[in-house]
Amino acid sequence: MRESLVAWLRCPACRGALALKPEEGSKDHVMTGRLGCGRCGASYPIVRGIPRFVPTDFYTGNFSFQWNRFARTQVDEGGRDSSAVTFVEKTGLRPESLKGRLVLDVGVGSGRYADVVERAGATVIGIDLSFAVDAAFTNFGGRERMHLVQADVFLLPFDDETFDAIYSIGVLHHTRDCRRAFLALPPLLKTDGRIGIWVYAAARSQVEDRANRAWRRLAAHLPQRALFGLCVAASVLAYAKKVPLVKPIMKYLLPRIVYDSFPLVDDHPRFQERVLKTFDWYSPAFQSRHTYPEVFAWFEEAGLSAVRILPTPIAVQGVRGTG
Repeated sequence: MRESLVAWLRCPACRGALALKPEEGSKDHVMTGRLGCGRCGASYPIVRGIPRFVPTDFYTGNFSFQWNRFARTQVDEGGRDSSAVTFVEKTGLRPESLKGRLVLDVGVGSGRYADVVERAGATVIGIDLSFAVDAAFTNFGGRERMHLVQADVFLLPFDDETFDAIYSIGVLHHTRDCRRAFLALPPLLKTDGRIGIWVYAAARSQVEDRANRAWRRLAAHLPQRALFGLCVAASVLAYAKKVPLVKPIMKYLLPRIVYDSFPLVDDHPRFQERVLKTFDWYSPAFQSRHTYPEVFAWFEEAGLSAVRILPTPIAVQGVRGTG
């Protein structure tokens, strides 16, 4: 971590200021050390260049696994711009409007969206409960305006009114309580600061919802690597649906309740990303799905104004007013 990060960090236990005690590395890149709270005496380690405000990754081991295995799969490079396009679609924020701003990425993963925002000229602090922060550090830790922190969204190491913008894409629905996780974020915004989130949409039918729950219960009992292997196999088999006439024949021959009960497999054209997204669907310990009225109500509960429902379900943006 860089010494400049300390100015924005606070003790998550008491919100006291933290003092940096480096042990290895330079002020520009402290690789090992501690952050000590002068108010309550708490101490937090810096390990592999990242301040750690949690002792482990708790229920997010699947994300620690997947993002270190697929560290650069979704990063915009080689002419790809899918992360930049998705960022706008799912937050309503324009990267160029964030230039010179301080931005919080909640659930940074391997850093794909933080990369987009930082390249647009913003300073980004990316947090994650999982060891995905290590993949993000490998990818982008050398950038001056990129900071990475391992922390829990329910106990964040920041003061209120710190950030100009906050976004979270595909993360809050993997916490123990999606609504409560969201409500922890708006107080961190400065006046007129914007927040944009994207969460899973509610199932299209009860059949789909019950089938998904059943497959996820089964997946929860599998060793992580066994589940990953099944996701690879399922992604291979899913190509059968791309063969002309196979999909319509299956729909015609099989009852709707049987067809809709098949495990969902992502249909991304890139095989590696298809496996990643399928594993991402079945492996998390927690997964909730939501509607626009439900999420809109969270924004109102948080006192946000200018709430916008974005076309990509379920994506919503709001602004923190003067109160």
